[in-house]
Amino acid sequence: MEPLQENRRPDPWQRARKLMARLWNLKEKLLNRDFRDFATLEYERVRPEDIQDIQRLKYHRNLDMAKTGHADASLNGLISYHRKKEGLVKLDQGVVAMGTIKVSENDDLLASIRFGYDRHRKAPVMALRDHDNIPIWKPLDWPELLGRLSSLHPKATDGLELGHSFFARDIQRTVPSDFESLGKMYDLIIEKSFRSNKYFGNGVLPLDAGVLEHLLEHLLEHLHRPILFPASIKGHEILRLTEANAHYLVFQPFLKTSADLLHLTREEIQEMLRNERVDRIAKLRFGLVLGIREGQLYIGKRNGEKTQGMDWTTFREAMESLAHSAKVKYYLAKKIVKEKDFVIEKGAIRLESGGRTAYLKRHYMDGRWHYAETGRNNQELHFRPVNGPVMGHLRTHFSDSENLQMALDAIKEQKLDIRKIENTLNI
Repeated sequence: MEPLQENRRPDPWQRARKLMARLWNLKEKLLNRDFRDFATLEYERVRPEDIQDIQRLKYHRNLDMAKTGHADASLNGLISYHRKKEGLVKLDQGVVAMGTIKVSENDDLLASIRFGYDRHRKAPVMALRDHDNIPIWKPLDWPELLGRLSSLHPKATDGLELGHSFFARDIQRTVPSDFESLGKMYDLIIEKSFRSNKYFGNGVLPLDAGVLEHLLEHLLEHLHRPILFPASIKGHEILRLTEANAHYLVFQPFLKTSADLLHLTREEIQEMLRNERVDRIAKLRFGLVLGIREGQLYIGKRNGEKTQGMDWTTFREAMESLAHSAKVKYYLAKKIVKEKDFVIEKGAIRLESGGRTAYLKRHYMDGRWHYAETGRNNQELHFRPVNGPVMGHLRTHFSDSENLQMALDAIKEQKLDIRKIENTLNI
C-alpha cells in the first residue's frame, strides 16, 4: 500500500504577498523606466551582494516576492546595512570637520579620532572610528573620549606622541560666525586629551642645548613635534616647530589653536637654556617669581622681550640691585624670608567650572591649603586659608570639575610638616 502523500496547499499569506508584489511590479514597469531596466538587465544576472544601491536592492526584493512570495533574510540584511550606511553619509554631510587627534609611537599609529560640529544639532561631535571612510559621528562624550585615550600604552618606549590638526580654513569658510567658539572648544579638547594620559607628556621633547643643535641639523625629524621650552613664551611652554632658516626658528603653540607664529633666534633660545636649571617655586607680588637652583634662592622677572623669558638673579643680587625699589626689597625681606608668607606652585590644583577658575596651593609657612579664584579682569590672585565655607563653595560651584575630588581629598589629608622645599632649600 502506497504511503499517503501530504496534500500541501500554498500559504494564503504567501499567495497574497505574491499577488501584491506582482501588482506593484506591473505598476512600476509602466511608470518607472529604471525598474524596467533593472528587471531586464540585472535581476537574475547580478548577485544581491554586488549591488551597492539600496533602491536596486528593493527592486530585487520585490521581484523575489512576486516570484516566491518571500524575500531572503540576507537580502533584508543588505537593505538594512545600506540604509544604515546612507544614514552615516547623510549625518556626515551635516558635520563641519573641526580637527583630528592622532596618537602614535614611533611610526605606529595607535589611534585616530575626528572631531566636528553638527550644524543641525549645533553641538560638537566625535568619531572614534570610520566605516568605508565614512566617520561614525556621535555626540562628544568626555568619559568615552578620555577613557579611550587614557587606555593607550606604549610598547617599546616610555612615551606616546600626541599630534593634532585644527581645520581653521574649513570652519572659517563654512561657519564663520562660530569660528571663535569652535576654536575654544577645540582648545579644551586638546588640553583635556593631553592631560588624560601621562605618556603624552613623556612624548614631548624637552629642549636643551643638544636638542637645539639637533633641531638645526635634522630639521625634518622635528617638524611639528611638540617641544617643551624651559620658559613660557607668550603664555605657551609647549610649542611645535614649523619652519627654520639660518636666522630664526618658527614655532606655533601646541595646546592652543592660536595662529600666532613665534619667531625665535638661536641666541634667544640659548638665553632661555642658560636659565633652565632654576626651578620655579612660587609666584610673588610685583610680577616676580621665586626660584631655586643648587640650594640657592633666585628671584625671576620676565624680561619684557618678545620671548617673554625669565631673567634670574640670586636673592642677594636682587636685594642689591637698583632695578628693584625699596618697597619690593622690603616685601622680599619681610614676607618671603622672615614671615615665609607665600604659596607653593608645585602640586597646585586647578579647578574649572562654568567659566570659573580657581586654584588650591599650599602655604609654605604652615603647609595648609589656600584658595583663590580668578576675577573677571584677571586681577592678581589673593589666596586665603581653606575653611568650611570654602569647602562648601567648592562643592557648590565646582561640582563638575574633574579635579574637585582630588582637591577635597588633598584638603582632608593636608599635613603641616612641609617646612622644606626641595630638601636643599632653607629660608
